[in-house]
Amino acid sequence: MVILVGTVVMFSIESKVPNTKIKTYLDALWWCVSAVTTVGYGDIVPVSNIGRMVAIFYMFLGIAMISTLLSVITNTFYKRRYEKGEYERRVQELNDLLNRLSGIEVKQSKCMDLINQLKRP
Repeated sequence: MVILVGTVVMFSIESKVPNTKIKTYLDALWWCVSAVTTVGYGDIVPVSNIGRMVAIFYMFLGIAMISTLLSVITNTFYKRRYEKGEYERRVQELNDLLNRLSGIEVKQSKCMDLINQLKRP
């Protein structure tokens, strides 16, 4: 949607300017895709001041879109890795608690045996 709006806006601004390279919607589409994806070949550029301001806006918009996409992807990978580490940590804690509980049960059993031996005359 962003690219289609940029194409129409840039065509409506630049198509009326003399010495422009944006003469068709396809030229405007090519420029908009290359600007938003931060490739910027430079073969088609706006020549009017308003067109250049729109170009600056679309360049920053492209950078913002790419950085947002990359941050979502890296956050997803980090979250999966963190959750896996958190799960492994909890399993380790549970195993440690079970081992300690087993030790307590063994000691309790020994105490009960000693108490029973002391009760017998």
